[in-house]
Amino acid sequence: MVPLFISIVIPVLRDTQQLEELLEILWNQNVLVDPEIDSDTENEVIVVNGDTTDSTVQSVRERFRGIHWINSPAGRGIQMNEGAKHAKGKWLLFLHADTRLELGWVNEIRKADLDPQIISGAFRFSITSSTRAARLIERGVAWRVRKLGLPYGDQGLFVRRNIFEELGGYRSLAIMEDIDLVHRLRRRGRMFRSVTPIWVSSRRWEQDGWVYRTFINICLLGFYYAGVSPRLLARIYYGSSVAKDALSANQSIFLSPIKQSNELIREALHIAVIIPALNEEQSIQSVLVEIPSYVSSVVVVDNGSTDSTASLARACGVTVVNEPIPGYGRACLAGLQQTRDADIVVFLDADRTDYPQEISKLVEPIIKGQSDFVMGVRGGVGRSFSALFGTAICVRLINLLWQTHYLDLAPFRAIRRESLDCLQMTDRTWGWTIEMQVKAFECGLRTLELPVRQRPRIGQSKISGTVRGVISAGTRMFITIWVLWRTRRERTTS
Repeated sequence: MVPLFISIVIPVLRDTQQLEELLEILWNQNVLVDPEIDSDTENEVIVVNGDTTDSTVQSVRERFRGIHWINSPAGRGIQMNEGAKHAKGKWLLFLHADTRLELGWVNEIRKADLDPQIISGAFRFSITSSTRAARLIERGVAWRVRKLGLPYGDQGLFVRRNIFEELGGYRSLAIMEDIDLVHRLRRRGRMFRSVTPIWVSSRRWEQDGWVYRTFINICLLGFYYAGVSPRLLARIYYGSSVAKDALSANQSIFLSPIKQSNELIREALHIAVIIPALNEEQSIQSVLVEIPSYVSSVVVVDNGSTDSTASLARACGVTVVNEPIPGYGRACLAGLQQTRDADIVVFLDADRTDYPQEISKLVEPIIKGQSDFVMGVRGGVGRSFSALFGTAICVRLINLLWQTHYLDLAPFRAIRRESLDCLQMTDRTWGWTIEMQVKAFECGLRTLELPVRQRPRIGQSKISGTVRGVISAGTRMFITIWVLWRTRRERTTS
């Protein structure tokens, strides 16, 4: 039996076509063999599937029989760790399904193996495109690797298995798990820079635009070093339902959704839902009909609408309050005036981005006495880059200044009414959610963030839908953070 030299670990998540093309190349390079014909091979291929419901991989399994197939929860870091646990090779090579290695790559790892001081390495980044933009990006990546010693995971990271195990493998991060590993490897030993190219699919650049995608990648790296949460970075990077796959890797750090009967919630406490609305005639009735029957009262606050929002809401039998002066905080405060007898107050947007059915997820920890304030954590579905970017910056500032650990500023939230009264909310505009979270921390409320689903909104966003809205809301949110920080001692000593 020939000792295994390289264990190739390939994490996949509905990447059947790309995976099949990669395995075809490995087969042609005699890296992948049929065990019934040749059992003496020094390499092994381990495919870690993150979606057990994906039936398309079956045909690939039948075609390439010399592969070790493993199922794992979704999440690139988790999947690669799972593959590494089953690996027997001296070296581990982590490949993305949409990458392609050129002939001769095995010899590059052999060169690295000759020097005991070298513990890891990566191949030369190349993009499968003939455009000038691709060549410029390649030069930029080459500079990053040469000057900063920072290859990414799509460059085919390879590492001695014993070192990988000693370091504890990849950390369970929603994104940047490769950067985190590279930093730890560099502190442990030398890294080999191979001149052999690894070809990376140009698909994402072509879909998003070469300048835009490159700009985002650079910003993400900067934000990561600035300490922004990888979860928020994942939402910015994926920006769609794909983000749910990236985030699902760490879903376990949240509480699991609590399955409780609606009858128990109905009997437990008086739950009031407040919905600020400004020109939401396209969506308001769709939101109202989805609100669960256990909710005791619903208040729609018409915040100066010029359409039929108010009349359509009244037609659904809910209380409608008029607050003619625009301002999200003003609308919320007006709604609170109508819900003085509520035990729990839920804030819900009128644009149908949230799922009202998940109100139970937010209120149950409060009913059970586990929390005072529960906030939803959104994915990136339908949210613009400016919205994702702005949220990430504000959350990072709050966490940095107050030493908190918030993940989002989602308006979909539930809070005990008596706890909300203690916060003495004053903000009249877009700083409402920021003020609530900062004061909740200062007052020692038991806070909890839970993942909630998102869908594309109906109609145009009042913030990210216009340049003026982005600037206005962003400025207001930063001012709110500054004012809260400047006046913090007055609140803590009062």
